[in-house]
Amino acid sequence: MEQQRASIRHTGVQSGGSGGDWSSPGLAAPVDDDSPRFFKTPDGVKIQELALGRGDKVAKPGDQLVLDYVLRRANGYFIYATVEGVSFQPRDVPIGPLEITLGYQEVIPGLERVLEGMKPGGRRRALIPPELGYAADPNNAKPQPPTFATKRQLLNHAREPLLFEVQLLKIRPGSVAA
Repeated sequence: MEQQRASIRHTGVQSGGSGGDWSSPGLAAPVDDDSPRFFKTPDGVKIQELALGRGDKVAKPGDQLVLDYVLRRANGYFIYATVEGVSFQPRDVPIGPLEITLGYQEVIPGLERVLEGMKPGGRRRALIPPELGYAADPNNAKPQPPTFATKRQLLNHAREPLLFEVQLLKIRPGSVAA
C-alpha cells in the first residue's frame, strides 16, 4: 500500500484509472465553420480573415485603395489607429483613412501582402514579421503615424513583429498595373 501511494505522489496519476490526454484540451473542441480563417503567405505574413467583404472587385496591383487600420505590437499593445475610439489614442492625434496605390511600394511589403485580394468591406488581422515591416527603414517606411509620440512608439518597436487590423473601405480600379 505504501508503494502504491508513493507511485501516486510521484506520477500524479491514480493507478487503474484512465484520465485521458489532457495535454492538448483544445483538440477535442468542435470546429466552428463561422470562425475566422488563418493563412500564411509564402514570405511569412500570418493573416486572419475576419470579414470577406462584398462585391466582385478584389484589390490587385495598380488599384487605388482606401483603408482604415489599427497598428499594435504583437502582444496587443496599441500604437496607432486611423479610426476614432480605439484603445488609448489621444483625441488630438489626427485620424482618417489611408489612400494608397497597391503595388507601388507606398506601404510596407507585409501590408501590401495583406491588402492584395481583399474586397471592399473586408477586414483582416495580420502579424507582419519585422523584415516585411519597419525593420529596414523605420523612419521612412509607410504608413507612418502622424505625431511625434506615435512615431516614437513605432520606432521603438520596429524590429519586432507588428499586428495590423485592416478594413478595406474602397477600391478604385487602376489604369496601369504595377
